[in-house]
Amino acid sequence: MTMENVVLKYIWLIIGGLWGWFCGIFEPAFPLIIVATCFILWDAYAAYKLDVRVHKAYPDKTQRSEAKFVSWKFAGVIPTMIERYVLIFLFYLAQVYIFVDVYIPLSYMAAGVVAAEQFLSVCENNASCRLEGEKNAKLWKVMGKIFADKTERHFDIDISGLEPDGMKSSRKRVFRKKKEEL
Repeated sequence: MTMENVVLKYIWLIIGGLWGWFCGIFEPAFPLIIVATCFILWDAYAAYKLDVRVHKAYPDKTQRSEAKFVSWKFAGVIPTMIERYVLIFLFYLAQVYIFVDVYIPLSYMAAGVVAAEQFLSVCENNASCRLEGEKNAKLWKVMGKIFADKTERHFDIDISGLEPDGMKSSRKRVFRKKKEEL
């Protein structure tokens, strides 16, 4: 064996050992990571479906000619996933090594917060850009009053002149009222 092969062999041994240590330490947190990943991917899918609705509702106002799943938008999901994974891992470490004598399921709480955050985002995506004649119109109307409208933020179009008065989000109405009071 040459010296390069021996060095390469030891590098791979160190990498394998670190990977084994990582999997051994964080093994109980992996199901939580899977749950967080499912919620994050569900949010990405809901954003794609919102893109489809925006293209159907305002085909002349959108940048592309048709709605499609684009990799550069999905690439923005990867940092979100990494941040959420680190959050769950750090909370797991705090749960195991800091709160030794008391059982506080911090990693489960962190995974629950991630799931709740992504679920709210899914609800906002589903409530955005809904027209009156759609299926479940009453549900979407109620959800539209509760959640923010993501059409303008996600797809770079100004919806203030496009929507009928009944479709504007409640947050915009509240902010307008506050501005008028000032």
